[in-house]
Amino acid sequence: MDADVTKRAEQKKALEKIKNGLATKVRIMVNRDCCPACRAAEGAYEFDQAPELPLEGCSHPDGCRCFYAPVLDMFGP
Repeated sequence: MDADVTKRAEQKKALEKIKNGLATKVRIMVNRDCCPACRAAEGAYEFDQAPELPLEGCSHPDGCRCFYAPVLDMFGP
């Protein structure tokens, strides 16, 4: 199986897990040395507006390393 297809399936599963948890939104996290396309995608999104990962147009030599993280702004102590 192609590496991008595998990554896409893993990230889609991660997004569904976040969506079905306590998160109110999803955040795309990027690495410090990410490419411009990944840097532009960094931030919080409504679930239905989050870009699919790995990002198309990523130019990093190691490929897209972005990942989803939950936004829990309505929960906490």
